[in-house]
Amino acid sequence: MAVNEKSIETLIDAVRKVSGSLDLDIVLDTIFDSIKELIDYSAAIVCVVDLGTGAIRDLKARGYPRAVVAGDLLAEGEGIIGWVIKHGRGQIINDVIRDARYVKARPQTRSEIAAPIVRYDGQTLGVINLEADWVDGYDQRDLELLTMFASLAASAIDHTLLYQQVMRQRRAESELELARKVVDSLLPRAVPVVDGFDIAGMTSPVREVGGDYFDFIQSVTDRLGVLVADVSGKGLAAALIMVTFRAYIHATVINELAMRVVMGRVNRLIHETTEGDRYITTFYGLIDPENKRLLYINAGHNPPLLLRADGTTRLLDKSGLPIGVFEDSRYSEAVVDFLPGDILVLYTDGVTEAINIREESFGVERLEKIVRASGDFSAQEICQTVAAAVREFSAEVGGPEDDLTISIIKVKR
Repeated sequence: MAVNEKSIETLIDAVRKVSGSLDLDIVLDTIFDSIKELIDYSAAIVCVVDLGTGAIRDLKARGYPRAVVAGDLLAEGEGIIGWVIKHGRGQIINDVIRDARYVKARPQTRSEIAAPIVRYDGQTLGVINLEADWVDGYDQRDLELLTMFASLAASAIDHTLLYQQVMRQRRAESELELARKVVDSLLPRAVPVVDGFDIAGMTSPVREVGGDYFDFIQSVTDRLGVLVADVSGKGLAAALIMVTFRAYIHATVINELAMRVVMGRVNRLIHETTEGDRYITTFYGLIDPENKRLLYINAGHNPPLLLRADGTTRLLDKSGLPIGVFEDSRYSEAVVDFLPGDILVLYTDGVTEAINIREESFGVERLEKIVRASGDFSAQEICQTVAAAVREFSAEVGGPEDDLTISIIKVKR
């Protein structure tokens, strides 16, 4: 049963609210409020597990007797919650009286639904569990919606846990170091595998934390989303805006909406969040491996550099306004057809605006020359070669002043 448009809108709004704090207690409370707008319940539990031991480390409950929650309600591995933690799969219990796994915490409960909170690396971070005082309280659509919400909420929970860990272990750390950890937690953990393409990306940090971000977003179809973005400003504030931006993007693209709709909605949400005080330059593309083409939208970002195998060069310079500038900004797609041997270079201004001792910019021409000279390298090696060239170019002035973010898309011959 498909999730309808209204539910998707409510889901996006819920994720926006949940992503608004780094306090785990507030995040868990917000999850209860947000879920209520999506799925009705009589009682609810959100629990977070220790990834090292698997034991419950944080717990919030609503609708349960206080004495029950304070007791051994969630002995490790027991009940529906324990089952979901162990197996990493959601469950619907139409009648708890007929299911021996049910822990009798509430005599009124008649049906139950639970979904795992799964991190980006596949580890189960916790469980969202709902109970209803009537039989057959939940169906497959509810489980699908709860699973989607739990998956997206995992990012917010993970960031709060990361924040707690950093603050416990390094209280004396500067704001910039904390921001670096937050930004690093957003980056892809693996290189995407797409038939006919070699794709890679990297960010090279500098002394002052910027708001650079790149991502690869897997689709339910065979298309791959590629994204490079740069939020205005630096430090922890910029890093947290990028956390919010990532959550919005992932929550919006999950329903396979048109790209212009995705960008329009994310633009509106960022504008509401920042009240127009910040903006994010963004290049978002969808690779169609079957037809060897790229559908893309450029929201005020540096125009990607397309190096054709025949020696010609093209800048993908069709562009709109950066994300977050105006609430009603509209975006339109463009398309480019790939040919065997083509190389597309996505980058942030930390690459082309790097300065040497003569106050010369690294520039697009140098970038093109270096990529062409290393055209036989792998995509990952080209990224590293460009980063090394920029560092060498700026070495006499103490190195680059901004993060270097590069993503390479090579079309195999």
